[in-house]
Amino acid sequence: MLQSLRDNSRGVVAGLLIGLLVIIFALTGAEALFTGGGAPSAVVTVNGHDITEQDVARQITAERRQMLNRFGESVPDEFLSEERLRPGAIETLVERQVLVQEAAAKGMAVSVETLNNILLATEAFQGPDGRFDPDRYQQLIRSAGYTPATYRRALEEDMLINQLTSGIAGSGFVTPAELEQVIALSYQSRNFQYVMLSADNVADEVSISEAEVREYYENNQSQFTQEEQVAVDYVELSIENLMAEIDIPESELRAQFEQNQAQTRSAQVQRRVAHILIEEDDQERLDTVAERLAEGEDFAELARELSDDLGTRNEGGDLGFVAPGDLPEGLEQSLEGLSVGEVAGPVESEYGTHFVTLLDERRPEPVQFEDQRDDIEQQLRRVQAENQFASLIARLGEVSFNVDDLSEVEEAMGLPVQNTGLFGRSGGEGIAGNPQVIQAAFSEEVLRYGSPSDVLELSPSRVVVLKLTDRKEAFVRPLEDVQADIARQLRQDETRRLLAERGEQIEDALQRGDSVAEIADRWDLTVERAEDVRRDNSSLPQPLINHAFSLPRPHSDEPVVGGVHIGLDYYIVALEGVTPGTADSLNADERNAMAQNLSRMLGEEDYAAYLAQLEAQAKVRR
Repeated sequence: MLQSLRDNSRGVVAGLLIGLLVIIFALTGAEALFTGGGAPSAVVTVNGHDITEQDVARQITAERRQMLNRFGESVPDEFLSEERLRPGAIETLVERQVLVQEAAAKGMAVSVETLNNILLATEAFQGPDGRFDPDRYQQLIRSAGYTPATYRRALEEDMLINQLTSGIAGSGFVTPAELEQVIALSYQSRNFQYVMLSADNVADEVSISEAEVREYYENNQSQFTQEEQVAVDYVELSIENLMAEIDIPESELRAQFEQNQAQTRSAQVQRRVAHILIEEDDQERLDTVAERLAEGEDFAELARELSDDLGTRNEGGDLGFVAPGDLPEGLEQSLEGLSVGEVAGPVESEYGTHFVTLLDERRPEPVQFEDQRDDIEQQLRRVQAENQFASLIARLGEVSFNVDDLSEVEEAMGLPVQNTGLFGRSGGEGIAGNPQVIQAAFSEEVLRYGSPSDVLELSPSRVVVLKLTDRKEAFVRPLEDVQADIARQLRQDETRRLLAERGEQIEDALQRGDSVAEIADRWDLTVERAEDVRRDNSSLPQPLINHAFSLPRPHSDEPVVGGVHIGLDYYIVALEGVTPGTADSLNADERNAMAQNLSRMLGEEDYAAYLAQLEAQAKVRR
């Protein structure tokens, strides 16, 4: 391979890299050789443009990967199923196509040069040396369901959509008057008094009889119905459990260590190399380079002045670190035995004539067996366990088929039988919370016929078989089991009712002109005063603040009164005054930040409305 030179030299940039990109990006016609000649079936047509089954499958794959990247392996399988992801994937593709068509209609476009530059600069497509790696590029896009041509088209569509959306969303603006209005509301403060009625204020009036408890029980039987429950025995086969039973002899661990070291020593030597390339057969220039190098001139400066490699010339000819096999055979041989700082050349290659120098050399740090022993042991255990696992799954299916008791499986395979305990269709603890286990436990095969389940793959490294051991039909719990809970609930309900009733009496008295102080004396309550309270106040309960800010502004000396339940307590609020926020409420930076946020929000609202209009006008045939 001449990867380093391919990614850096002018001759290569002109003759190979660009040629490679041309091949990659011109595969639209050749693509049919790999994707088949038949026309793909259309799932949806948007304004005459077909969205194919292949497009949908690719979008489903992308959304599945996105969920796994965000939430990890904890995502339930049903959330990753094609049935669940398909509707959303189709809607995303429809929206995408509407935007692409609108961008094209507005005359937006992306140049070939821009697309090429983005691909070359994409970090995911770069090798260890930080340069574009065609092999890695091909591997990644194909793993995502793209060919080079379809990926290039998707990238172009992304950029068109970005032009359109940023143009609309970025056009939002807020006027000074609107900003002042938002500041007035956001930084508004309020003055109010409040009193709190607690359960203690009505405790003497709350009385719940046994008859009321029984009546509630009889009228709400569904609340006290215990769902059907089952218990199952199960045997579990997993790579982790198999690993724990495997012993690796010390001699094998040391042999593997030596093998690893031999491979490392042969593959890990890396040299940082610089070169001066003379592409044409120009003996005069070659002699000039050789003479000036012999006179001790700086290699990097000569490369900047004389090298024909435009890709590395400005970097002093630096090709970066190269591994064995990266350079042509002649250059590889010229580096053998070369010390750092020494120069070799001239050396011929298919690209011209080179002078090379060794800038640096990296060799793997020696490691000790003790430092890697545990890792090697785990690796060897896993290899053996994975080999056993594949064959034992088949055996588990054979041994567990139609057995009367899973103890037969335990005897045959040494897998211990465990029991879940009772659980319902909503799941239980441990393995009983797994959706696959729940579904199998309540399946007709297991529940009705008492057969063992099929081998259930809970993960790529873990399977189970289960069999019913106990079943309890759904039943209504007896009154004596739930009467304490019912009585507690009825007491709370009655307390809330009485507090609301008392609160309404207090509110009526305040609205008739009684002062808060008079009310407090009459009902033996404590009056609290809150001054200059803003929405972000942290010293009062947030529901109380929300309620105070929900009341209308007083238009006279009389307060505006309102009550609200917060938990079991009841608060009566008397709003006395409202003070709008002013420009002095925030500094210049905060004011600018608020203006930018408002502009962004308005732009996003404009974009959402614009997209809704485009989708409403689009001719979508499903």
